[in-house]
Amino acid sequence: MAFAVLTQECAMRNLLELRCWPGPQGLLGVDIGATAVRVIELVRLRGALACRHYGVAVLPALPPGASCHEHDLAALASAIAGARQASGSRACRAALAMPADSLITQTLRLPAGLPDEQLEILVELEAAQYMPFAVDDACLDFCLLGPGPSSVGAVSEVDVLLVAARRASVMQLVEVAAAAGLQAVAIDSDALARQAAIKQGGWRSVADGEAVQVAWGLALHGLTP
Repeated sequence: MAFAVLTQECAMRNLLELRCWPGPQGLLGVDIGATAVRVIELVRLRGALACRHYGVAVLPALPPGASCHEHDLAALASAIAGARQASGSRACRAALAMPADSLITQTLRLPAGLPDEQLEILVELEAAQYMPFAVDDACLDFCLLGPGPSSVGAVSEVDVLLVAARRASVMQLVEVAAAAGLQAVAIDSDALARQAAIKQGGWRSVADGEAVQVAWGLALHGLTP
């Protein structure tokens, strides 16, 4: 399973250091909203992305101002399973989202040309100064954004995007998915999933319009470019 964050420039897919990416089985984008769960499975037809399966399940009402992640976990699992059943999808793998404000993101500038193992160690050391909790309690991921500003005589550097989340929050989503009969293989930021959907544009073909953007963006994790 991987924690993944889609951006326009890169896909970070190793936060939990487990790599079991979806193949022919398909993948559901699972958006847990304030009032409903929406799931989407995409398919590529003649080079274009299309909605293969789409389902919705209503969630119990929450008090005003409450977060969608304050739902009872059993209710969430039941709604996810219900949305999947309504969609007709047989996919058993899922991508879910965390609120953007529950993630820590930071751009790091590091020496260029480091081997992957050394880069991972350095990112972890740098991450400690940006997190309000211990590194051991976090899930970390990163991706290369590109070369940093160059100057004559300076050591070559690269910009690296770091993302971190509390491990307990990540594992809660993993457990909810498992209770719904799904294997979580990616966890994204809801804001970045929406951004990826808007950029791709195919969500407009679904009747519910903007309400499906997050689920659509999450479902993109199941498709190769």
